[in-house]
Amino acid sequence: MTAAARAGAAGPSRILIACMPKSGSTFLSDLISALPDFKRAKFSPTPAGGRQHELDEACLDNAGSGNFVGQVHVLNSDWTAKMCKDHRLKPVVLVRSLPDAIVSMRDHVRREGGVGPIFQADPHRRVLDDAALEEMIVRFQAPWYVNFYMSWRNAPGTLMISYEELTADPQRILREIVDFAGAAVDDRAIARAVAEVQERRENRFNVGVVGRGAKLQPDILRELVALFDFYPEAAEDPYVRGVRAQAAAALEGRSAPPLGRVAIRPPELAPAAAVRPRRLSQALAFARRHGYQITLIAFGILYWLWPNDLIPDDEPLGRIDDASFLIILSFLAGRVSKRTPALRDLPKYLWRFAGRRLRFTA
Repeated sequence: MTAAARAGAAGPSRILIACMPKSGSTFLSDLISALPDFKRAKFSPTPAGGRQHELDEACLDNAGSGNFVGQVHVLNSDWTAKMCKDHRLKPVVLVRSLPDAIVSMRDHVRREGGVGPIFQADPHRRVLDDAALEEMIVRFQAPWYVNFYMSWRNAPGTLMISYEELTADPQRILREIVDFAGAAVDDRAIARAVAEVQERRENRFNVGVVGRGAKLQPDILRELVALFDFYPEAAEDPYVRGVRAQAAAALEGRSAPPLGRVAIRPPELAPAAAVRPRRLSQALAFARRHGYQITLIAFGILYWLWPNDLIPDDEPLGRIDDASFLIILSFLAGRVSKRTPALRDLPKYLWRFAGRRLRFTA
């Protein structure tokens, strides 16, 4: 089954860009959101005061239906995997050469500074000379980069790409992502999206400059690649070998080789036999998001239709209890709309809700 045929039968394409900082994620999000029927979504609250990036269930619930993409500097974890499974997100993992990322982060701190979730880059750090600021970034931020990579390297059902691949051939990378996500987008639409975003230049993508990390101080380069010494199981990964080769070339005064492909294995695509019809898939997703409300309203309607309830319907006031019960359940459905947990949690939620009301009246 082709990607287009698979997309026509599958549900909406929802793409998570799990990314290193300064890896071209805004540029990639712009490319994907410029595709037909795609939009940008918010997967986590705007970080403030050093808050760590995590997938937020409320934000994912509010993302709505259809095709969308969101970017988050998020490590892979049990919670991340659960959110990806529950909300049918397809993770695209975006990495970058570590030496280049350090230089780009140095420039970012110079321009913007701020208190981030990884290290404190308050304004007076901007006056540090390049060597001192790069050393600070290597000691505080580079371990997070390595941890990010190690958390995602063996994650199933992911597509790992690099900043270098993205800058060299954005149209090919966008084609790979579209196929991986199972979206029905033809090559002409992809070409138009790339041309539109490159012409607009309304993003933080710095013209795809690669190789600037070769100018880092030798001690910083050695300290940077030594971080991978603690993970011998990753020594033969294309990404780790590429970073080591670039650092070695810089230390020897040679031009750094391109990072190349970083994927450890081909991305896992959903088998055609497991694909659900599009409308059924959308209905099931709606039911998962609004399970509380659907259940409560259904109870109210069933009670209305039941002729022999508390006050039988053939009595003079037979519809009073029906209307009251339906109004109460509709009110409860509205109250729980702020948070829509799984349908299986409904009895537990209602028990807690009733307990709080009983304690209040007592």
